[in-house]
Amino acid sequence: MRFIKPMLGLILLVQASASRAGDCGYEACWGAVAIGPNGAWGYSHSQQSESEARLSVRSACEDDCNVIETFYNACGVLAEASNGGWGFGTADTTARAAETALEYCDGYGSNCEVRVWVCSK
Repeated sequence: MRFIKPMLGLILLVQASASRAGDCGYEACWGAVAIGPNGAWGYSHSQQSESEARLSVRSACEDDCNVIETFYNACGVLAEASNGGWGFGTADTTARAAETALEYCDGYGSNCEVRVWVCSK
């Protein structure tokens, strides 16, 4: 299991209010995170459908993202390795989602770092 550095936890806690959707209600809780080459990234939250979350995150990435992951009523995190490998995690908290994303990312590369995250609940 990957150890999440204390600094990552502090960063996620400080930024939580900026990327947290709040109470989105039962019918509008889809979100998406995305990454792409040359540092492209984006996120979407509080969408009424998975397809709307995908469209919104594509727009945020200006169509430069080639990895898009969606989630419902949760937090989603994408981590990327120095070789371009990546991992995705979803959970009830950003910290748990980040831990999962980093664990998966470690299986595909090294020096994994969280690139983008958002909560849609």
